[in-house]
Amino acid sequence: MRIYLVRHGETDLNRRGCYYGRTDAPLSPEGREQARMLGQFFREISFSAVVTSPLCRAVETAEIILGEQMIELCRDERLCEQDFGIFEGYTYSELMNRYPDEMRAWNQDFSGYRIPGGESFLDVRRRTEQFLSEIKRRAGESRRETAVLLVAHKGTLGHFMAACLGLPPEGYWNFVFDQGCYSRVDLEDGYAIIRKLNQSVEDADC
Repeated sequence: MRIYLVRHGETDLNRRGCYYGRTDAPLSPEGREQARMLGQFFREISFSAVVTSPLCRAVETAEIILGEQMIELCRDERLCEQDFGIFEGYTYSELMNRYPDEMRAWNQDFSGYRIPGGESFLDVRRRTEQFLSEIKRRAGESRRETAVLLVAHKGTLGHFMAACLGLPPEGYWNFVFDQGCYSRVDLEDGYAIIRKLNQSVEDADC
């Protein structure tokens, strides 16, 4: 199974450098252009499935990539970005002024601290692992080569890739997922093989 990983296109909140997970922000004009370029790149690939976070920035990215291809999107809550709770919509400096105690606690225990009204880093890893287990089961049951497109977020894609390789949660930090780029990991005989990582679509092959 070939799995193509795409982070949603840019939003205005990305431009502002805000923490946001469940805030349902639409794509910016630049984000839609990033998705169109990815759509041109992927136009020759026949996807057996397209799975996306249900948040509109991911769904919109997937819809633009697919264009007129008649493939039904599967929206999976496990691919949602981390819920930042009371931190949603603020920049780091704004949070340090508004929630200094909570930010101190988060910085001291980044993985385990559950943001008030939201999730912890480890919460996201756990649900991403559940999703990966299902994908591996499907790959093991399939007797033909298939291509799957995942459109999600920096957080869940990082956890997905780290889990694929059996890395601890901190392995998340080893991966970069820029907007307008794609990655590819193949599941073969129970192993995850990275073929592409944060690849620009310019002068690239699948």
